[in-house]
Amino acid sequence: MDEGKTSTDPLSSGSIARVNRPKRDAIVWYDRISPWYDALVARFDRAPRNHGINLLNAETGDWVLEVGFGTGRALVSLADSVGSNGRVVGLDSSGGMCDVTRERVAEADVADRVSLVRGDAERPPFDGDAFDAVFASFTLELFDTPALPTVLGEWRRVLRDDGRLGVVALSKRDAGPVTRAYERLHEAFPRYADCRPIFVRELLEEAGFTVVEAETYPLWGLTAEIVVATSRRRDDDLST
Repeated sequence: MDEGKTSTDPLSSGSIARVNRPKRDAIVWYDRISPWYDALVARFDRAPRNHGINLLNAETGDWVLEVGFGTGRALVSLADSVGSNGRVVGLDSSGGMCDVTRERVAEADVADRVSLVRGDAERPPFDGDAFDAVFASFTLELFDTPALPTVLGEWRRVLRDDGRLGVVALSKRDAGPVTRAYERLHEAFPRYADCRPIFVRELLEEAGFTVVEAETYPLWGLTAEIVVATSRRRDDDLST
């Protein structure tokens, strides 16, 4: 368990690299690689993603939103967790990923409890207090730095009071030489190395979440941060 907290302001100038790729370019890129995405990255992201799902601990009957579901592997796992009385909704901006996931969900025989929505996570088309849990794996770090408070604010909005948020993302905490080299790669080739390390725990706390579990996971010289937080309304929220 990683209990430490860096003093770095997660949104201060230069603390997190910017994302210079336009959203439209990102959608085109993910549409293009969707048929081969698993072959390209499955060995990289499977273990921390699965660990994040375990920590989120979705329960029978829960309504769960996954943001940036990719090829749908986590959606199937979450659908198994919530059972026939629950519901899992996937939100992704890539039509290609939606096509791949639709086939996977059908093959797993969980289509009766899974809905796919193509849309923007900065403006999720859902009512407030709609979900018991939100899950995002290697998704939060795709958003440009100024957009991060908006994104997390929207995720908090759609969560019920005391709902759970699980985030798996590349971490900038205790960044070593491989992380710094990857950041340089991101700066040089933003269209391809689009994920960049972020301060996950600090960003969630800044957005008003209460962190209940935070772990780091070694990832081929990089570090993944796995954080579960609650949307429980704080006293200062209730007084406004």
